[in-house]
Amino acid sequence: MHINVKELVGENAITLDDGEAIYARIHAPLTQGETVELDFDGVQVFASPFFNAGIGRLLGDLTADTLNTHLKLEHLSDFGARVLRRVIENAKDYYAAPLDQQRAIDRIVHDNAVAA
Repeated sequence: MHINVKELVGENAITLDDGEAIYARIHAPLTQGETVELDFDGVQVFASPFFNAGIGRLLGDLTADTLNTHLKLEHLSDFGARVLRRVIENAKDYYAAPLDQQRAIDRIVHDNAVAA
């Protein structure tokens, strides 16, 4: 499966909603062992909320090795790759944590989002 990210979310891959749109398209194929190609050609701006919702969240259902094997990234800028690496490392830590720690993190993130 090949997905042109710019066609789906535009030039700015920054919001949770945009990340969720990607996740909705790639979650099932990846969990079924298919290879998915995300083509970032033309995408200019990246932010961690996009990658958290679109890719980091996948580590709740997939191993990092499976993700590396079946998710192919094309035309991702160096900056986008750095943001994604940070998101993946954080997601690995999050999903490796006990459930009570995950819930505590969720509460903190939610409280900070509401306060902003």
